[in-house]
Amino acid sequence: MDQPRQSAQPGLEVTSHYDTTPVTLEAHHWTSSSQNGSAPSHDISHEQKILAGHGYESTAHNSGYTGRAYYQNEAGSTAQDKAKPRRPWLLIALGGVVTFVLAGVVGGIAGWKITSNQNQEPALTVPGSDGSTPSTSATKIVPNSGLAAVGYRYGTDITLHVWFQGPDSLLRRLQYMSIYQNWTAPLEVDAAPKVGSPFGASQFWTKPDEPLPVIPQAELFYIGSGEKILGVNWREGFTRGGLSDSVNNGGWTVGNTGTQMAAYWPSTILQASNGDVMEVFFNYKSPGFQEPKRVGITASPGSALAILPRETTHSAGDQTAASSARIIYRDTTGRLKNFDRSSGGQSLTSSGEIPVTVDSNFTMAAFVVARGEVGGQKSTAVNTWILYQDSKTGKISYVYENDSEGWKGPETDPVFEGADSPTHLACVTAASSTIPEVPLEAAHDLSHCFFQSGRKLKHVHFDGSSWTDMGFISIP
Repeated sequence: MDQPRQSAQPGLEVTSHYDTTPVTLEAHHWTSSSQNGSAPSHDISHEQKILAGHGYESTAHNSGYTGRAYYQNEAGSTAQDKAKPRRPWLLIALGGVVTFVLAGVVGGIAGWKITSNQNQEPALTVPGSDGSTPSTSATKIVPNSGLAAVGYRYGTDITLHVWFQGPDSLLRRLQYMSIYQNWTAPLEVDAAPKVGSPFGASQFWTKPDEPLPVIPQAELFYIGSGEKILGVNWREGFTRGGLSDSVNNGGWTVGNTGTQMAAYWPSTILQASNGDVMEVFFNYKSPGFQEPKRVGITASPGSALAILPRETTHSAGDQTAASSARIIYRDTTGRLKNFDRSSGGQSLTSSGEIPVTVDSNFTMAAFVVARGEVGGQKSTAVNTWILYQDSKTGKISYVYENDSEGWKGPETDPVFEGADSPTHLACVTAASSTIPEVPLEAAHDLSHCFFQSGRKLKHVHFDGSSWTDMGFISIP
């Protein structure tokens, strides 16, 4: 890693103030929310607003609105069982019965509904499709594109973001919101990754001035021209192309052109040319991104990487020198390894050898959820799933740790059949932080993963016990 051109990190986007004005509502329209994701309320009647920035249209009246999410939690209760307030920044114009345009052009952006095409037949009529043969334009994602995904919940609603690279090398973002039950068309991102760039995505909660609630900010990191480590970020209601991230001020470059990348806030990891795993860390004490530093492990050349929280309340937001983390990588002997560290940066005893050997060109993604109660006592432990693809056979398998007995697997599932070889993988882990206090939940509503099949983007979901094929996401 080259040294940064400057040490100061001005222009930090993590702040107690908004850095632009995303909505027309004033603070008095909001009420403070709890930090468990419950949404505040706001006053709007007879108001209409087109959410063109997200590809949705909504009409608000002053009668009561009840939405529904499509997922089911581990306890078996659906979102309809728990009526909770909605997110204010997403429902700026909502306060009554909402009419959704699930498909069509809204401000020049089409809404694209999830399809569940289990048989992958091009002319099959499936939920959300029109029964016609899909256009070949749906393959407009570069083969083996870098992939990254984040997701967050607010009340019973969830939002997913997925990033990929098109054949023109431009970065694009897809967004799904459960209250609309559909994906947006690809949204161009104001960023220029190099051809074949790896991506690392993360998300955190930030607390603006009172009485505003905590709000999510999504971060996407990539490698740009000159091998620079760059980033772009989003908050709901801001420009759909994203805002320049303060990591760009560092001017850091990576000397390893074959590096992979992974992120979980406040850490982004990549690999130096000598095999060392390096970390770009956001230090809340400074505050600002710190120059890349060695984590303390050496991976095989070009190893896929994953970084995850290792407890239900992650150390993000506090002023420790390093966040706690679990880092997954391929060591120089070909074994899949996990490296655990505490919030102070100390190396910890790992939870045991991961029971697989992977080839040098494997791809990988991982996700975690809270373990919940163990023996009638609330646990701070997490359950972990690691997906990986063998580049020689194309088979996607997974290993997991969901109790104190260590790693299990490998296993596979029919939802992964037909995956392109090679394909990158991306999975969603909810953000967790100490400040503001937002713990992980023992729920799988955000356990979504993505990969390519037939040069299209496949979406699958894990409910805690089984996988569901959610079909292809249209990319016109």
